[in-house]
Amino acid sequence: MQKLLLYFIILIICGCSDFYNAENQLDLLTTSPIPTFVECPEKPKIRIDKKDAKSLSLTESIINISDSINYEKDLGYKFYARTGKDLHYRITSNVCIWIFAPDTKLLQWRELIIVQQADSLISGEQMSIDLPLTGEYIVQVSTPTTSAKFNLEMSLDDLPKTQSTVVSAETTTSISPSTPKAETIPKESASQNSAEKAVKNYYSYLNQGEYEQAWSQLSASFQNNQQLHPDGYNSYYEWWTGISNIAIQDVQEISTDTEIATVNVQVEYTEKSGDSLSQSLELFLIWNADTKNWTIDAVKLN
Repeated sequence: MQKLLLYFIILIICGCSDFYNAENQLDLLTTSPIPTFVECPEKPKIRIDKKDAKSLSLTESIINISDSINYEKDLGYKFYARTGKDLHYRITSNVCIWIFAPDTKLLQWRELIIVQQADSLISGEQMSIDLPLTGEYIVQVSTPTTSAKFNLEMSLDDLPKTQSTVVSAETTTSISPSTPKAETIPKESASQNSAEKAVKNYYSYLNQGEYEQAWSQLSASFQNNQQLHPDGYNSYYEWWTGISNIAIQDVQEISTDTEIATVNVQVEYTEKSGDSLSQSLELFLIWNADTKNWTIDAVKLN
């Protein structure tokens, strides 16, 4: 009888010990979740339309985006850049990302992401890309989960090793780098000669037949565009002298930074033959520090 009682006491002690160990293991799993990796597709299911992408004025300053996304709709950001520039970006590891060139070629994409878990920290990774073309680039972001919050930093200059403070964001915020560039134009100087006004002045020169003055409002890169101006100024002059009148129906400044601006314009050309042509254009302008004025660097049909 005494032996039976002793075995019973031992059984109770062992059982409680096992329960205690199991409870500790459960608590450990709860507080230290194992990251879940998910594969991103090589291409998004649906390419985001440029019209649905948010315009950014990307320069050497850092643009910091803090946003939320759900699986029903991807987010898109577009920016204008010139050949030879390097895009530097850092994005948290819980979302898929694709970057497309102006010719729609896929430049870079993320293969694996870490699905965000409650109370878990997600570190960002920094990447860089050589931008091969002059034009408008698209950054597309998606999530395979129900919803996710992410942070994205972009710049045409090196990002600092430590992340800058994230700005709460339905709107995008530009953060100046720690060492300002010598050629950066103060914002008040840029505002005195707005990009919108520069576009209006350009068409005014053309209307008045001041073609050399209008030509000077183009960047050197745009002047040397062999597709548009195979014979330089002579090609430019020959085309515009065939237009008798230019009517600006609408002009809207979309985005402006200290060095880059985007302007949408609706124009109607009347040819000397009497025919008319309407165009909706997106003009990309860069700030010329020497002339202290905006110059047209590229034009795209909307």
